[in-house]
Amino acid sequence: MLKRLLAKASPLLGSHADWQGSCLLCHQSCDNEPLLCSWCRQALHQSQPRCRLCAAPLPEYQEECVPLCGRCQRRPPPWQRLQVIGDYQAPYPMLIPRLKYSGQILLAPLLARLLADHLDGSDPPEAIIPVPLHWWRQWWRGFNQAEEIAQTLGKITAIPCDTRLINRIRATPQQTKLTAGQRRRNLRGAFHIAPHQYHHVALLDDVVTTGATAGQLTRLLHESGITKVEVWAICRTQRHLK
Repeated sequence: MLKRLLAKASPLLGSHADWQGSCLLCHQSCDNEPLLCSWCRQALHQSQPRCRLCAAPLPEYQEECVPLCGRCQRRPPPWQRLQVIGDYQAPYPMLIPRLKYSGQILLAPLLARLLADHLDGSDPPEAIIPVPLHWWRQWWRGFNQAEEIAQTLGKITAIPCDTRLINRIRATPQQTKLTAGQRRRNLRGAFHIAPHQYHHVALLDDVVTTGATAGQLTRLLHESGITKVEVWAICRTQRHLK
């Protein structure tokens, strides 16, 4: 099903004019659902139980007993919860790079809407905190994709988006080709936390891979006095989080 959606989506995403009033995935009318028709939105919904801490898929019977995978029971990550749409699989390996690297910024509201469909809103955070880019990289790209998603998500959920709490004070090489250990070393001294009065926040990023960035920021936020940090992302890769 998703392969058929991708086949229809590829030519559409290259034409900005066609986005108005048409579903980004199937190109059908979506006047009542901005950017995504109700059929595609339902088709992309993932209801599989997931580990509360790393979002790895769980058998349904295990979620009822212990909502954690075996790895997180042995070595839990520093954050208190990870919420994602699902794994990094179609159509997200097409949609996310087109947002980040091709400047198709109208994909941010689409991804925010899909993420909102998957969030557990029973204990909402006080603020959504997008993972920041260094000012030079943001200037070069023209925007921060996490911030664009967070702004729309904040409007959908009525949770404020705070873009000033975390400042990236040191430019670092891109994490994409680094190992987990190299990613952690790469991030040392890269962030600064501004004064605040938060107790519960949600970090927002596009993709969680090894969790090095989310882990480093979570530790800094805990040191600043925040007691509960959730990580929200569009997808997680199937690599083990550290």
